[in-house]
Amino acid sequence: MDKIRNKPVLGNLVLGFGLLVMAAGGLAVFTSGNDGEKRLQPRLQQAPMNPEFIRFMYERKVGEPWVGYTKDGHALGLIPSPLDPAIFEPGGEPEEIESLPALYDLRTGNKLTPVKNQGSCGACWAFATFGSLESFLKPAAVWDFSEQDLIEKNGFDYGVCGGGSSGMSAAYLARWAGPGAETSHPYEYYYPYPSGIALKKHVQNIIMLPDRTGPKDNAKLKDTVIKYGAVVVSMCWDDSSYKSSTASYYYNGSTDTDGHFVCVVGWDDNYAKSKFKSTPAGNGAFIAKNSWGTGWGDAGYFYVSYYDRFFGKRLGSAMFKGESVNNYRANYGYDDLGWSNNVGTGTNSTFWMANIFKAKAAGYVKAVSFYTSANSNAYEIYIYTNVSSGKPTTGTKYAKAKKGTILGKGYYTIPLGFYVPITLGKYFSVVVKLRTTGYNWPIPIETKIPGYSSAAKSAKGQSYTAYDGISWTELKSNDPAWCNVCLRAFTKY
Repeated sequence: MDKIRNKPVLGNLVLGFGLLVMAAGGLAVFTSGNDGEKRLQPRLQQAPMNPEFIRFMYERKVGEPWVGYTKDGHALGLIPSPLDPAIFEPGGEPEEIESLPALYDLRTGNKLTPVKNQGSCGACWAFATFGSLESFLKPAAVWDFSEQDLIEKNGFDYGVCGGGSSGMSAAYLARWAGPGAETSHPYEYYYPYPSGIALKKHVQNIIMLPDRTGPKDNAKLKDTVIKYGAVVVSMCWDDSSYKSSTASYYYNGSTDTDGHFVCVVGWDDNYAKSKFKSTPAGNGAFIAKNSWGTGWGDAGYFYVSYYDRFFGKRLGSAMFKGESVNNYRANYGYDDLGWSNNVGTGTNSTFWMANIFKAKAAGYVKAVSFYTSANSNAYEIYIYTNVSSGKPTTGTKYAKAKKGTILGKGYYTIPLGFYVPITLGKYFSVVVKLRTTGYNWPIPIETKIPGYSSAAKSAKGQSYTAYDGISWTELKSNDPAWCNVCLRAFTKY
C-alpha cells in the first residue's frame, strides 16, 4: 500500500467520511464539583491521530485495495493503529537489561506452538496474537486458541478477513470475549460463530513495545522474547525482498508496502548479510514465525535483517500474557472496542479519569486495569461505594488507596492488595489519577470512528475526567464521538 503514505491530507481532516481529529475550540471550560462550586478547567483535547491510519481510512473509503497478497497467494492483513505515533517513540530512562546472547531461538526451548496457515484471509494479526499468547503460556501449558473467534467477534468494522491490529486484539481480550479453544471454533474464514465460546484464559496484561529506531535498537525486543516468549511485530511485505533459498527477508525501499504481522521468536547477531537477496549494511537477523504454513520458508519461519526499513516500526509490537480464569469472576468496563486515542490538555501530563458502575452481584473489587501511554506512568487508584449518579467521588471512599508506577506502554491490571465490598444493584466508582511523564495526553479513551469502531457506544453516567480530581466532566460531553475512558474493575464473589 505505498499509496497510503503519499496521499495528502488536509490538516487533520479525512475528507469523504468526516473524521475530525482536532479538538473542539476553546482553551478552558467551567465545571462543577461535588459541592456545586463552578471551577475553570482546561478544555480536554484529543491527541494527534496516526497519519498512516488517516490515509489508510481514506484509501479504504474511496475503494482502494486494502488487504495485500504475496505473488504466491498468501494473504497479509496489517491495519495501521489510530494511536498517536508519539506514544510509541523510545525515550525516558534506559531500562536495565541483562547481557543478551548473540544467538537465541525459542524453537529450541519448548516455548512455541506449531506453525499455522492463515490461507487467503487477512488474519495475520490474529495468528500473531495467539502465537504470542500461546508462547507465553508454554511450557507449563499447551494451548491452541481460536483465531476464527477473534476475527469474527472482534467488533470492528473490517469484516472477517479484512485485516486487523494488535490494538484490536487487545480490545477483544481485555473485555474477555476470548480466547477460546480452536476445537470450539475452528478456523474456517467465514462460517457464523457459535452463540458462545468457553473462555480458557484471561488476558490481564499486554506489553506494548516502542518502535525500533534502527538496526542496533534491539535490546528491548530481545529482552521481552527471553523473559516472556514470542512477540508480535509489524512489518512491510515486498515479494522482491524475500530470498526463498535462505528463507531471508530484507526490505530497504522508501515506500510503505503492504503490512503484515509475524512473531519474533529469536535472533542471530551473526546471521550473514550475504544470505539476503540484497545486501544490508551489516550482519544480524531476527527469527520470525509466520502464518503461511510449514511448506513456506524454513518450515514456516524466516530471517529478517536488523537493517530492514520497517520491521518493528509500525506501532504494532506486543506481548500478550494470559492467566487463570479463576483469578477474577466479573469484568466491569465500558470500552468494548478498547484504546483508540488519548485526551488531555496537551500541556500537562497529569489528569484524572473515573468510571461509575452498577454492581451486577455482591462481591469485592480486587483489581483495576487501564492502558498506559508513556515510559513512566504514576497512578493513584481510589474506590468509592454508594456513589451518586454523575458524581464519581461521592458516597464512601475506601480508606486505602493503591499507588505505584508502571514503566512502559501497554495494558496493565493492578491488583489492589485489598478487597472493597460492593452491593448488588448499588453504584461504585473507580477513580484514577494518572501522570504520564513525557506525554501530555494521559487519559486513554475509546472513540467512535466511522469505518473502524462505529459500534463503539456510551450511555449517560458512565465515564468522567477531571483536571483536579474534584470537578468532574462527563467524557462524552466534550465530543459525541468520545465514548468511554479505558478503565476496568475486576471482582471476586
